[in-house]
Amino acid sequence: MALVWFPLVNLFVREKERRAAISQASVHRIWRLYIELMRVLGVLTYEIHNAEKLKACRGTVVVANHPSLIDVVFLMAFMQRTRAVVKKGVWNNPFMAGVVRSCNYIPNLDDPEALIEDCAAALKDGANLCIFPEGSRTPVGQRAKYQRGFAYVALTAQAPILFVTIEVNPPTLRKGEPWYSIPTIRPHWNIQVHEQIDTAKTYGYERSVSGVRRLARDVQERIERELFQ
Repeated sequence: MALVWFPLVNLFVREKERRAAISQASVHRIWRLYIELMRVLGVLTYEIHNAEKLKACRGTVVVANHPSLIDVVFLMAFMQRTRAVVKKGVWNNPFMAGVVRSCNYIPNLDDPEALIEDCAAALKDGANLCIFPEGSRTPVGQRAKYQRGFAYVALTAQAPILFVTIEVNPPTLRKGEPWYSIPTIRPHWNIQVHEQIDTAKTYGYERSVSGVRRLARDVQERIERELFQ
């Protein structure tokens, strides 16, 4: 797709918003096909509860824990009109730049304030953001400390938060493990989509240090309560 499909979209669809819509829909559909192909081939199994909430969300910050390499594939396979935040290295990578720019993804160019404003603008325009506040995959045997960027974004955009928990059994594709380290039994992904947090009702959209800390702490506590109960 990076070599054929996205270059064709960039070449023939000149209007930026329409090009982004086509590209985002392409990612959504190919990743849905990808996980179904893995399931049919017996590579993995999965279950996703309340998937309709992911399909229905608009202008929402979707926050999840991050136990495996392909968590984003599962989430974006069930979400419509989703934009991702990509690292500067990916944004400038000659093999990936055409894809992420065609999808109108949001580059993280080491300017935190600009990144927050870009994410907030995407949410106000009706796009969804999928964010892993751990910043990376969960270290083996550890509980990661959540970064607060998602809270700044949600409060700046006056956007709701939908939180998701992901469990993989047996654990696989974890941080610090080679991708070819295959478990002896077929891994199973259990994805639970939980309730939406009305940030206006609870936090008043106050983008203050205390408000951001409280929102980030509450989301982490809710996710960990579901995972470790």
